[in-house]
Amino acid sequence: MQVNEALIQSCTPGIAQEASVSNLGYGNLYYALVRQLKPQHVLVIGSGYGFSPAVMALGLVHNGSGRLTFVDPSMSASRDGPNAAHGGSGQWDTPEQVQARLQCAGVPEGIVTHFKETNQQFFARYEARGMPPIDLALIDGAHDEANASFDLAAVTARLRLPGYVLMHDATHFLNRTGHMGVSAVLDRARRQGGLEEMVTFPGEAGLALLRFASRPQIDVRSAPPPSVLLPMIGVFGIGMISAVVLVWARQKLRGA
Repeated sequence: MQVNEALIQSCTPGIAQEASVSNLGYGNLYYALVRQLKPQHVLVIGSGYGFSPAVMALGLVHNGSGRLTFVDPSMSASRDGPNAAHGGSGQWDTPEQVQARLQCAGVPEGIVTHFKETNQQFFARYEARGMPPIDLALIDGAHDEANASFDLAAVTARLRLPGYVLMHDATHFLNRTGHMGVSAVLDRARRQGGLEEMVTFPGEAGLALLRFASRPQIDVRSAPPPSVLLPMIGVFGIGMISAVVLVWARQKLRGA
């Protein structure tokens, strides 16, 4: 069976997924893992427009079995503020909105169950809902160190071993400024045991594939204060643009 790359990009465009209308980018890995591992329960935490849930759900469809759980509180910077939204796009307000976007990408009903909850709300109710172990997970929610470590700890505590976890934004340059904490979480996971293998795929954001052979002890912690580097760069950039505009205006006035 084939996946329609152009349709997926049109209906569920990927954010920093190295994808185009003719190439799924990281989506090739998502789809291949689902087809090869044949998971019965896939978990996706966070998605701007549904790219990863759509691609992985299509893998389940083509396998002929399996279900996908999608967790996203549908926050957006314009509505909830950038600190609350964590890069969300607010695309998942209603079940109808979720189904429309996924069905547009070719995913039939009954494959994806969406929970409009934060990561902490979702995992606090996991056992009470009788949800099954996780066979394959993609973590792409809030990328600060506190949330990234919480997500990895919560996923691996419920992972069917040996199990696989994908983490998006693994090598994004914002990890170096403190505005993202995924790389710090991965570094600690390698040191603390349980992580048997890790492969990092290059790209604008970076994608890490983790294989856990035993139950790890993930250290959940708060992120350090973000670096002031980006604000400084922004102020400097605005200053440079203002100076160039001022020089240009003076030259125009002299010419007049």
